[in-house]
Amino acid sequence: MTDHDVSSEFRTGFFSDRDTAWIETFQTVQREHRDDIDGWAKAFLDSHPVADHRTVEAIVAWADQLPWPDGRDGIDQAQMAVRMAIAMRMSYASEEQKTYSFLEFAKLLNVREHAIWHVIDVGDIRPHSIIDDYQHKRLPEVIDSLRFSESDVGVFRDEFRRRRHEDFIAAYADVLKPDEGPAARGLEFGPGWIEIVGQFCDQLRLWAADGWPVSLRWGKEKFGALRLFTNVYNVTSTPLQSHWMSRLRERARRQSLRTCQECGQPARLRLGAHAATLCDRHKHLVGEPRADDGVVLDPDRTDQSEPPTWTDAELGLDQGVTMDLAKQIEIECRPYLDPDLRLDGSDEALTDLRRKLLAVDQAIGRYHEVRFKLRQRGYEIAIEHPRSMATIDEIKRDAIVAEIELIMRGEQV
Repeated sequence: MTDHDVSSEFRTGFFSDRDTAWIETFQTVQREHRDDIDGWAKAFLDSHPVADHRTVEAIVAWADQLPWPDGRDGIDQAQMAVRMAIAMRMSYASEEQKTYSFLEFAKLLNVREHAIWHVIDVGDIRPHSIIDDYQHKRLPEVIDSLRFSESDVGVFRDEFRRRRHEDFIAAYADVLKPDEGPAARGLEFGPGWIEIVGQFCDQLRLWAADGWPVSLRWGKEKFGALRLFTNVYNVTSTPLQSHWMSRLRERARRQSLRTCQECGQPARLRLGAHAATLCDRHKHLVGEPRADDGVVLDPDRTDQSEPPTWTDAELGLDQGVTMDLAKQIEIECRPYLDPDLRLDGSDEALTDLRRKLLAVDQAIGRYHEVRFKLRQRGYEIAIEHPRSMATIDEIKRDAIVAEIELIMRGEQV
């Protein structure tokens, strides 16, 4: 995309490519010099009455000639505003074009009124007509000025389709099994978090390839963080499976607390009329900040007596850091490894160790009274508790121990 692609200036998410200072200048120019901008845009249409002459090149050239006093800031923003104003006038050129009121438009799209207002309030899409400075006003003050054209119908429909995550649902149909029943829930979070959920589902695909099928059922935003729910539960999972799922959920939750739920840009938890994780451009969506805004950054970690279970490094959130295989195994297989165990060796040896630990996990099921230490000879593993205290009969327990010993000797995989 280039600045000379006029139509691209109306695409969803366009302003997320600009920094906050640029956007603030743009809004100031729009507010304080609208008459100049509209007059120059109208002059273009008068000077180019033939539709074939109203090309992108002609619009750009006209905007570049905008008379702008040398002492006035925002020439780039003003020229873009002219290009956008010309394009909008061209889109709405027909005086006979039908327009819709706010309530009519909501009924046409079959969505709730507040959903339309939220899309407008986010700031990427504006209707055919709306009063100036609308982001600093409440909906009742703005509603009478709202008018939507036929051209707005497709734009808003596409945006609601995006916010319903329809493309994502189709792409991940293999690991996304929607919740069912009268109280069924869906993917109830903003579009800015969909990449995080995609990474979550990519891992579910890897587990399925290893023989552990897990499906995402639904997700929501709660207290400004992402919460994801699957079809597996700790009471029916093995120790490693429970460990992996807890780590994966926590990773997604922590990622969401540093990602704007509207646009996906870097953000933090904002506390106002409600809690939401937003960037500087979208922080207005929570209203006036509370006194503790900026103090509480993780709603699940406010109790100092219960420190976080994971570090960011263990969750793979450190920027630019890739964990080696030994570190991955220490984290992924922690329930079976002695706390003092530090893995070392070739990737081939470590891969063999991971394969054995997965086989042990399958052998013992939910009974995990075993810990493994490193002996003097390579990666031979010792059973620390040969007689599990799990509530199974002695014959079954001895069979499990015997199977583990075979796995450790490489005689069974």
